Amino acid sequence: MLLGIIAGLTTCALWGLTFVAPRAVTPFTLWDLTIARYCIFGLACLMLMADRRFRPIGIARSRLMIGLLLGGAGYVGYFISVAFAVQLAGAAVPPVIIGTMPVFLAIIANIRERSAPWKALALPLALIAIGVAIVNAAAVSAADVADTESVFLGVLASSAGLAIWIAYGLANAAVMRSADALDGLQWTGLQGIGAAVGSPL
Repeated sequence: MLLGIIAGLTTCALWGLTFVAPRAVTPFTLWDLTIARYCIFGLACLMLMADRRFRPIGIARSRLMIGLLLGGAGYVGYFISVAFAVQLAGAAVPPVIIGTMPVFLAIIANIRERSAPWKALALPLALIAIGVAIVNAAAVSAADVADTESVFLGVLASSAGLAIWIAYGLANAAVMRSADALDGLQWTGLQGIGAAVGSPL
């Protein structure tokens, strides 16, 4: 359990870099950052596949296409949306919008599967929503909103990123919970190749 908690905290810390990187790589553009990020990711996945354990062997063609599309549209589409959002609205606004993703995923998942009574979920979901608002309230109030049009476009880009990542999460979960699901590392490797192909496109 401790390892899982450490992995979760590390994931959150690395996820936060998504909102810093687009402003930290000047003079490189977000296109340069996207292509470099996902080509390196895809290359690392290909290198891992030198070991047979990491190869998605015996996978159906339809499942192969889903994996590549999830990598190309999910990873790359999400990152480009967030990168544009950060450039347009600053680094404070996008995390507020995209930070609501766990709440939306929990609600959608429970509507589809009814795995928990709504009474049991109401308080935790409310606390998450309040927590996201409190943590980001100061940052949002301090954000430079002089350019209203730019901020509005940043909010739209953030919302697009949120929608893409929710769709990705639901599709990925459906595949991973199926009876013929691939090993997690094999599935991630396949998506990494999809991201590498999708980023130059």
